[in-house]
Amino acid sequence: MASTTPPLTKTYPSGESYRRMDVVEEQIAVLSEMGFEEVLRRAAVTSRTDPEFLRPETLMHFLRATRRDNTERRFTALFPFVLRRLLLALPRGERRTAAGTAADAFGLDLIDAVRVRFVNLVSVDRAGGDRMDFYEVHFDEAVAGLRMKAWGRLRARAARTVGLETDPESGELPDAVERAAGSLDDGAEDFFSDPSHRERVRRGIDHLKPEQREVMLMSLANIPTESSDPNVACISGLLGCDPSTVRYRRRRAVKRLQEMLAAGELN
Repeated sequence: MASTTPPLTKTYPSGESYRRMDVVEEQIAVLSEMGFEEVLRRAAVTSRTDPEFLRPETLMHFLRATRRDNTERRFTALFPFVLRRLLLALPRGERRTAAGTAADAFGLDLIDAVRVRFVNLVSVDRAGGDRMDFYEVHFDEAVAGLRMKAWGRLRARAARTVGLETDPESGELPDAVERAAGSLDDGAEDFFSDPSHRERVRRGIDHLKPEQREVMLMSLANIPTESSDPNVACISGLLGCDPSTVRYRRRRAVKRLQEMLAAGELN
């Protein structure tokens, strides 16, 4: 099938241009005729054996195509589905033990590192360019590359200690301590919705710690902190952490952004 989809612009070292798989080009062509609501409907299908399953490369194409929108509505609607495909492409953060299944600290750290990096790449890609072209060529291979780089950075980290120690990177307390402290409301709604500094807030997000930046990007995309409906994407579910941790990170992020605004750093 001949495709009218714009070609990718990034090239291999040999000079050959990146090229989408034929099945991806076909899905893009069909869905471009049917409309964005059909993309969303089929994005919810996660079984690769389902005939309506959309390849992650196809979803990446439509996510990146929202860069041309005058609003963020389509990006906001599609991004949780793409992030879910990222998580499905990663090994589960658990290990088998004699007592059953247990969380694997290194595996969870690896997932977190890959997810943060991916969100950052998407944020940069929103401004344009061909940096994420390969995600439309072979999504799983691109994610594998992120995983290997993250593994290299994490492999030398010492085993985590238990107790009331804070996270060495974020400075956050364990989830149980945050719950006991009652850190449930961050009061961020008014801060996000204030049109007088929304654009400056976007610029300031780039200067936040990775885990705070990740939460803020999802919050600005109107993804809820938590949901009782398993079919509704939420930040705590996508990040695999307690809702109180999401609120804590967002509260810290808001505080830092307020400090930068007050100091005139984001004018």
